[in-house]
Amino acid sequence: MKQVIPLFKDQPVNFISINTRDPKGQVDAEIKRHKIGYPVHYGRGSTINADFKVLKLPRLVLVRADGTVYKDVPFMKADELRAEVEKLLKEAAIKADPSLRKP
Repeated sequence: MKQVIPLFKDQPVNFISINTRDPKGQVDAEIKRHKIGYPVHYGRGSTINADFKVLKLPRLVLVRADGTVYKDVPFMKADELRAEVEKLLKEAAIKADPSLRKP
């Protein structure tokens, strides 16, 4: 089952979290405490930071469906994140149907 943030539950968007710093038990406690409803992966000991060229934590990386990075920032407030996800969704809709592009 696809887990998403409720605001985007009917949209073609997925959210995941990768925690590369904390031990598995601490990550599990944070998932429970914050009631995270999307996949959280344990990246500690992996190459995920190097793979995405992450130099500082935390990072928020927004990735297009084709795998290209749209935005890479240290932090984003909820309203900013919502606006950026909505831009990505609009971009994807226009790519799927160019007639949606405004003149």
